[in-house]
Amino acid sequence: MAKKSSPKLTFDFPVTVTFVIVSLVLFLLDVYAFKGKMFSSILICHGSKQALVPFNFKSPADFAGLFFYVFGNVGWEMLFANLTIILLLGQILEERYGSVMLGLMMFISTMISGVFTACISTVPLTGAGCIIFMMAVLVSLTELTKKRIPLSCLLVFVLFLSFEIFRAAKGSSGQDAMQKVCGVLIEMIGGICGSIFGFLVLPKKKSTKSSATKKNEVKNDYYEDEDDSPRRKNWSSSSSSDETVIGTLS
Repeated sequence: MAKKSSPKLTFDFPVTVTFVIVSLVLFLLDVYAFKGKMFSSILICHGSKQALVPFNFKSPADFAGLFFYVFGNVGWEMLFANLTIILLLGQILEERYGSVMLGLMMFISTMISGVFTACISTVPLTGAGCIIFMMAVLVSLTELTKKRIPLSCLLVFVLFLSFEIFRAAKGSSGQDAMQKVCGVLIEMIGGICGSIFGFLVLPKKKSTKSSATKKNEVKNDYYEDEDDSPRRKNWSSSSSSDETVIGTLS
């Protein structure tokens, strides 16, 4: 009797799952082991010269923060909100574009938002907001090319944007609030720039798929025409008559 195979745990979407695991591990280490020192050193991207803590181009930690800030989270609420959205949208995009392409788009969004923050922003940047914006834009506008507007993806985009603006402006007023909202706009810019590569790749996949479909249709039409041709019919009728003669002789 054959043994029933037990279900296996699969690493189905490596880029998305790895990002979530790394973010969670770094957050736990920073909270319980380093007591916030990791967050203030490499999990945050400092602002320009006008910022309270400007970006130091001679500091290796600041350069590390230019790319690692996306793994930083201010608190548990931000951590769970970011990772939940990334898990929901990331698996869709990773299945559509592949792990390498998704990783490249995430890297570009991270780099552009970090560079803009270090050059022109007066407030520091932390969190995966630019990556979430990139994912929301890609999922929404890709469905829009199919003449469909996914309400769920638009709600994700609007709600997350509202959450980011509310979180940035909370406890601030006047010019300070406007500066923090500008930080949210920088995250949007990074997300849009990262999503551009998705628009450049997706039509190629579609055209490849459509060309393959057309070839299959041509082959099917060819074989159907062969089946309906008079020569094919004459051959089938002659073969059936030969079978009848052989059956009679036997």
